[in-house]
Amino acid sequence: MIKKYWKIIVVVIVLILAGLYIRSKFQPKELALDPMRPGMTIKVGKGNIRETISAEGFIEPIHQENLNFPARTGSVKVEKIHVKKGDFVEKGQLLIELDKTEARLTYLQRENAYNRALINGSRNEIEEARLNLELVKNNLENLDLRAPFAGIITDLYLEEGSYYSSGDALTIKDISRYQIEVSVDESRIPIVRVGQPVEVRLVSLPGVVLTGVISEIANEANNSYASVTIPVKVLLDKVDYDIKLGVSAQVEIIVNEVQDEIVIPATAVYSREGKDYVTKVIDGKQEEVPVETGMTDGLRIAIKSGLELGDEILVNTYLFNQATGNMRGSGVSPVGVSSRVVIGGPR
Repeated sequence: MIKKYWKIIVVVIVLILAGLYIRSKFQPKELALDPMRPGMTIKVGKGNIRETISAEGFIEPIHQENLNFPARTGSVKVEKIHVKKGDFVEKGQLLIELDKTEARLTYLQRENAYNRALINGSRNEIEEARLNLELVKNNLENLDLRAPFAGIITDLYLEEGSYYSSGDALTIKDISRYQIEVSVDESRIPIVRVGQPVEVRLVSLPGVVLTGVISEIANEANNSYASVTIPVKVLLDKVDYDIKLGVSAQVEIIVNEVQDEIVIPATAVYSREGKDYVTKVIDGKQEEVPVETGMTDGLRIAIKSGLELGDEILVNTYLFNQATGNMRGSGVSPVGVSSRVVIGGPR
């Protein structure tokens, strides 16, 4: 009799466990947390979104030149150097003088010949003497090297007392403005335009954001084993900071921007059958609302129509519906960063 009762008890227990197992398999799972808990919804507001291209480069002068004296036969002594490396000079400032002893003597001789021609010479003789005098005058002036523009002397290749015959004498760089050359991948270059704004950050100026514009896009690409890039020049706006040439720069090219528009998390938008939707929450109830979307930075997305300021929406409709079992067979997918392809929708 006792064995019979035990058999009945065992059967009952087995049936209870089986029932619980079947229930757990087929009954929708409850959320560990209330899906409508605080933080699952937000109030719609306005904001700004930017689409940018990141690049790196180095600070360069807006213009630079290697200066030299006009070509001549023979060598001339370097008489006087008026600057040193690192000096800032003004346009037209005298930089280097070559020895003028021989050139001055030649000038005086041609000047005397010209004066004699004015007294006794024919018209042709006067013109020839004038041209000869002008020539030696130019030669005399060419023994002085002057700055073609205001800038800083970055390299000096001569020494006083040495002899000059040809080649560069010094390098001058215009630092009234700065520029940066960066490389942009060929896939992104179609959306880059001259005049687009940029923001620049320097390691040497922490916390400072410099501004500028795209000033030039090269017509020829740089080919490497791994990629094809296009050189792009960035012209910085004038700054009051002491910026060192050659320091590294982080550049953000702003290729698109919306300001003061309705902006929501990208996760709040989902797509079905080629249309975008957002779930509004009204008095605790969910309501699907079609929306027209704009640009996105991958985290946020602009809404052109369908929502009003102050509307309450689900932050992540896709995950919310997944958790509550409302996604099965709906053909709904979240709006992705790079595409809006609907996965698993009706065919």
